[in-house]
Amino acid sequence: LQSQSMQGFPRGSRSAVSGIVAVIVLSLSLASVAQELDESQLARAYFRWSAEGWNATTKSGASWPSSGELGQLKSSDDDDTIWYYSASVDFLGNKAEAYGGTISFTLGHSEYNSLGLGAQEEYDIVLESKILNMSLGHMHIVPAWVTSSENVVELSEEGGWVDTESGESASRLAILRTLSTLTGLKIRGSYYYGHEFSFLKDVTLSKGVKQDLAWVRNDPHIDEICRALKLNVVACEYYGVHLMKSIQKVNLNKLRAEYATQMRKRKEFEGKMDERRRQLEQEILDEQAGTVLD
Repeated sequence: LQSQSMQGFPRGSRSAVSGIVAVIVLSLSLASVAQELDESQLARAYFRWSAEGWNATTKSGASWPSSGELGQLKSSDDDDTIWYYSASVDFLGNKAEAYGGTISFTLGHSEYNSLGLGAQEEYDIVLESKILNMSLGHMHIVPAWVTSSENVVELSEEGGWVDTESGESASRLAILRTLSTLTGLKIRGSYYYGHEFSFLKDVTLSKGVKQDLAWVRNDPHIDEICRALKLNVVACEYYGVHLMKSIQKVNLNKLRAEYATQMRKRKEFEGKMDERRRQLEQEILDEQAGTVLD
């Protein structure tokens, strides 16, 4: 096949073309090897040849133009629109192992103009779980007025994360539940009020120290318990770990069987009480009827 495709080339040109092909193949092989994750990483984006499944969206979720190549994911704007680089599916799903780990990335601007105003205040990173209706954000990560910065953020309750709705500090439970059902990871690309051209490089999601996460599940148990105990969100998150661990110690099948038995006995007792009440009522009626006859 090679000899047929190169029949129109002189012998020296064939050697040169073969050499170029070999270099390209080797480069692609090296890139593939380099892109493999090590044991401490859950996901990584290099943007060497493409956007690798990443895109950009506005704060409200509308699509925003972006492109990826030569190691960068790039986009721009000409006004004060807030938009984010949005992660590919490799970074989403059950990423509970990232608790205690980090997310690192390089963000920079090749051009920017804030029209004499300061940088815009907004969350630099947002973690979303639409499954659990949770959204956590982190501000003041990327420094303003620099061409490029390397950033590392810890994924724990000590890392500065807050609930984007309430503004309250995110608890361990809130972070774990969000990471275990992650549907969105967004890194802000817009910082200035005027024209700007930003780029994102080398995003890595790393594992934390192995945790006992058996109680972190995608089920409504903890919410049901919190509602039954009338705990608010903060109290629910604070006591949630202990609540779920207590649930795990209970044999739910046995508990359901015992509950069914108790309910059956209760119905039998109530039935007997109703029958006894009817008998008493009848006796009273009979006595009244006898009195009238006398």
